[in-house]
Amino acid sequence: MKSIKIAVPTNDGINIFPKMLGMAKEMFIYEIEDGMDFRLVERRTNPYENTLQHLKTLDVYDLIDDCAVIISAHIGKKGIARLQERGMRLFFKKGDIKTALTDWLKELSND
Repeated sequence: MKSIKIAVPTNDGINIFPKMLGMAKEMFIYEIEDGMDFRLVERRTNPYENTLQHLKTLDVYDLIDDCAVIISAHIGKKGIARLQERGMRLFFKKGDIKTALTDWLKELSND
């Protein structure tokens, strides 16, 4: 299996940001290799954290368009549709990032 990049919104680097995806300070980018191991490969600052512009989801998407998956606590209905139209896979989870990544890997192995 080739590597897969996963974007996770966070403010503290430990937990998934509990509010809307585009309001997080950073996007942590993880890479999954061989379907088993994940590692943090990049921290991206979200310049749209405090903005309310129309189609904000697409601006945030531009930050993470090299990722195949987003693990997030919350994305608006229109944002979900826009991201899925662009081929992004979404996994909704709250709490600890590492637990969420492990849960996503388990779900992936069950597919």
